Amino acid sequence: MADRNLPIKIIQKRVEVDDRETEGGGNGIPPKWVLSGKDLEVKSANLLSDFIGIRQNLETKLKKYENVPTVLKAKISDVALAKSHRSDIAQALVGKSIEKILGVSPDQELLVRVDNVSDLDLIDKQLHNFHRNTKAISGIDTIKEFEPFFGDFEPRKNGKFVLKVKLLDFNNYAVNVQTQELFFKILGNLSGLSLENSTKYSDNLLVYKIVADSMESINYLSGFNGLLSVESMPHYGIDTDDFLPEERIDPFLPIDGAEYPVVGILDTGIAPILELRPWIIGTYSCYPEEYVNRAHGTFVAGIVCYGDILQESQFTGVNGCKLFDAIVMPDKSKERIDEDELVGNIRTVIEKFGHQIKIWNMSLGTLKEINESQFSDFAVALDDIQDKNEVLIIKSAGNCKNFITGKPKSRIAEGAEAVRSLTVGSIAHSKQMHDVVDCHYPSPFTRVGPGPAFIVKPEVVHYGGNCGVVEGKPLKNGVSSFARDGQVSRDVGTSFATPRVSNVVAGLYNTMSESFDALLLKALVIHSSRYPSAVDMPMNEKINQMGFGVPSLINDILYNDPHEITLVIRDTLPKGEFIEILDFPYPSSLVDEAGFYNGLLIVTLVSHPIVVNGQGPEYCQSNLDIMIGTYDDKVARDITKPTIKNPIGRDGGQNLLTTSLYSRKQPSMNHQFHLSEKILIQYGDKYYPNKKYAVDLSQATSANKEKHLESPKKWYLKVEGVYRNYIEALAVADRMDLAQEFCLVITIRDPNGKKDVYTETTQLLDVNHFLHRNIRVRQDVSIDMSSGAS
Repeated sequence: MADRNLPIKIIQKRVEVDDRETEGGGNGIPPKWVLSGKDLEVKSANLLSDFIGIRQNLETKLKKYENVPTVLKAKISDVALAKSHRSDIAQALVGKSIEKILGVSPDQELLVRVDNVSDLDLIDKQLHNFHRNTKAISGIDTIKEFEPFFGDFEPRKNGKFVLKVKLLDFNNYAVNVQTQELFFKILGNLSGLSLENSTKYSDNLLVYKIVADSMESINYLSGFNGLLSVESMPHYGIDTDDFLPEERIDPFLPIDGAEYPVVGILDTGIAPILELRPWIIGTYSCYPEEYVNRAHGTFVAGIVCYGDILQESQFTGVNGCKLFDAIVMPDKSKERIDEDELVGNIRTVIEKFGHQIKIWNMSLGTLKEINESQFSDFAVALDDIQDKNEVLIIKSAGNCKNFITGKPKSRIAEGAEAVRSLTVGSIAHSKQMHDVVDCHYPSPFTRVGPGPAFIVKPEVVHYGGNCGVVEGKPLKNGVSSFARDGQVSRDVGTSFATPRVSNVVAGLYNTMSESFDALLLKALVIHSSRYPSAVDMPMNEKINQMGFGVPSLINDILYNDPHEITLVIRDTLPKGEFIEILDFPYPSSLVDEAGFYNGLLIVTLVSHPIVVNGQGPEYCQSNLDIMIGTYDDKVARDITKPTIKNPIGRDGGQNLLTTSLYSRKQPSMNHQFHLSEKILIQYGDKYYPNKKYAVDLSQATSANKEKHLESPKKWYLKVEGVYRNYIEALAVADRMDLAQEFCLVITIRDPNGKKDVYTETTQLLDVNHFLHRNIRVRQDVSIDMSSGAS
């Protein structure tokens, strides 16, 4: 598109104007579910009965393992899950020692640390004193003794059991050290149990690999206070032996002096074939040569480097990519790999090379489905590795074979729910006679979301193949890449959709002349993503199976047409503050003949939530919300009142990213937008790291147009954050400040393609004294200026 050469803009909030302090709220009236009178007394008696029933066991454990606390769990009622209620419940159980609340289980149970008999006496006293603890007693369903999780165990070929053991994190360094020392002492005194190694998954997650001779030996561990869980150590593998051969192609070589994107390939190794050898800039192997099978890694690398050429389609628009070969997975036929070993391999490679290589493709994982209410240890480890080394991992969603028997698709595999990663599902590149789905639809084998706690996973999809079923067996319609001998072959899988997204992300980073910023890259990719217009699915199914869609070509990500503008705000929001821009630059040229604001509004908010392991579904401990809307006028506010801190506010106001404002029956006048971009869902009070809205203002109901879209209403933007009780208490105990980084991307577009939105919005930024600049683009990088097919 010849006119698509106007760079997207980075804008800054006006510090003295747009920063706001969070103000107090609440009226002190207890919720309707809080009990009183006889009902409250009966509930108190029931909880006391629970507590008395477990107290003796808790006291016995405290005596048996001196200096190691024990733990009880209080099941929170569904009506009391809100943050404002949780703090009252916690204080009733531990008083001012909030650090003794260890977290939340997957079943929404508060885990309470009990250090001594005095802690038990406090709980007993609070339960008896029900008139002073009405909300806490009303909001607790049961009180039980915490018991460590014991999984199912299967012996290895040698008859021994390889265990994955985790200890409780007691929120106290000295106590944790004492607990670990006692654990090691117990292991030393027990025959049939041996500690093979320990692996750091994150700062507060240490995993112990223990080899047990028998089930009897495993059961010896069950009575230890400090135990969190014992399960079989997961192991990993990749299918690498069923590629379908085709032919060879002529290789193309890097041009001397040209700057190419770089992707690290965390896989089984890249064969030094003629086609790929010139693109490999380095190799690091965790295994000796006799334990390496480069089939899978070669296929992945071929798509990163040659994807569009091999497919004879413009899927990404980036041809040529430098490759770093990181061999973190052995030949499955010779050596199995356990989870702790894989985590260690990935951490070792990225710690060594992450300062140079920022984009990493990871098309491997496990067949184990995620837990809907708990983030896996593998995901926690991947998040920690990315945070510590400031890198971005592009991760496959995983494959399943349920389509062969007509079963629903499995949820994404463990590891794919990593919050910091960009997770990729697969869609079909073509349809042959026996294939299950049409072209552009989610592949039959791709795993789907949502992730734990309903987060959007996968975030994006790309072309990874199709499949049919003939006589009860899968028939592959694969995408093309290289076998180990350089022959062009075909295969299917999310493993082979993922490198296309890695190619786009690395190409985007290479094209921009900006410092590495994983949040910015993720936000731009998600913001640009669209659904193929041929896909006709309910919106919720699109989100679950396809995330936010297929990423656009790099030129379409970085440049605008004259009838649109994309604004990027990259900032950090401290706790206790929010951002409110009361001069949001919405162009008046988009007011229609009837006097109503019109236009397409696409908004993407990608945040960097605080994450804490061991909090069940509350792994994400912080959240950001975005509102963009209209209001009548600015008003002065009385800051002498104790609950008012901000001198300027707005009169009226309506967030236009609200589902209920728009008609479901009224047909869209912007058919292409409706098919490929429209996203109008409510995220509610869930903690979503990535949120996207795409609305057509013309679809507002007539009543809502008159209320909220009639010119000359003013426009505002608001970003505000919220934090869970656990991290707030931890911040106080550890004397740390809380804040959330975020990247907000907003596109305003004239649906008729006629108004000069870019120029007018830029002028409004100047008039209202916003600092802004064009996104920096390298001058020596050639960008493919053509658009991809929808």
